[in-house]
Amino acid sequence: MAPLIGLIPCVIAVFVLIPLAHAQSPRQGSGPVCAIDMGSNTFRRIVGSFQNGTYVQRTIEKKTMGVGDEVAQHGRISEKKLAEIGALLSAFKVSCVKDGAARIAAIGTAAFRDAANGATVIGIAAKAGIPMEIATEKRESELAYLVGSLGRDGYAVIDHGSRSIELVSKDAGSPRFAVVSLGYRIAYERFFAAHTDPAAAVAAYRDHLRLAASKAPFMKGKTKLVGLEFGEMIDGLFEPGEVEGRVLTLQQLRDRLSQVTSSGPSGFTLLKQTKDVDRALPRLVAAEFLTGAFGYASLELTDRELGTGLIIEAGAK
Repeated sequence: MAPLIGLIPCVIAVFVLIPLAHAQSPRQGSGPVCAIDMGSNTFRRIVGSFQNGTYVQRTIEKKTMGVGDEVAQHGRISEKKLAEIGALLSAFKVSCVKDGAARIAAIGTAAFRDAANGATVIGIAAKAGIPMEIATEKRESELAYLVGSLGRDGYAVIDHGSRSIELVSKDAGSPRFAVVSLGYRIAYERFFAAHTDPAAAVAAYRDHLRLAASKAPFMKGKTKLVGLEFGEMIDGLFEPGEVEGRVLTLQQLRDRLSQVTSSGPSGFTLLKQTKDVDRALPRLVAAEFLTGAFGYASLELTDRELGTGLIIEAGAK
């Protein structure tokens, strides 16, 4: 087994105050908003509305694009991938219009921040008739909070994406956040893919998460802890069922993780052969560790995606 020491530590962004407004956000209109969430791994087209504290989703369409993997390997987005992005955005625009969207907006996350030519995609989106922004870490955390809390104060939100984890909370107009550059794709490759001992792999990942938790004391003592993008964890490691509003107790998370760590090398090998385990396993470790580290007895899940934040933001104005 390869040694688990000497690994590159995760990067933590210093928490700062987050304003709950953004100049490039779609304004409230007479119809639903079509938000295009250009994630590092998956693009999502979401049509919905937000009014009087209630979010209603009409449509969600997903397409795996793998931009983050390409950027991780080459530092930029290839011409072929740029063409694929342009074609998909054009198709999404047609679908948004068919769905009667009053406003359309797109947002790119970590992969587009990191790519040397990430800003090129803004022009590609414009040619498709779609205003796009590339979210800063601050902006992405701001939207994650809106998604998890529906704009209410007193929540703590964990958004576990493919390239990063956003930790954000808000009280009395003073949101704060930290970003861990260790999303599920990175964490799986670093801690799980090449290792045979599940207990050692989990322990190594928990050590990095411990550092993250120490930099985010603002996550403690809130009304509720909410988790975004944990649906694939449910699909792969728990009894299938509705994700929205599902509550996992800390004990349930610990019990499931204990099954993994006690499975031994043979059981771990079998687990790693299951579909989407790379998406599910790092999220289980993060959910269990962070829920306990921040002092909560349970984690409530939502299946709302990051792009939903654009819709909530528009409806709240």
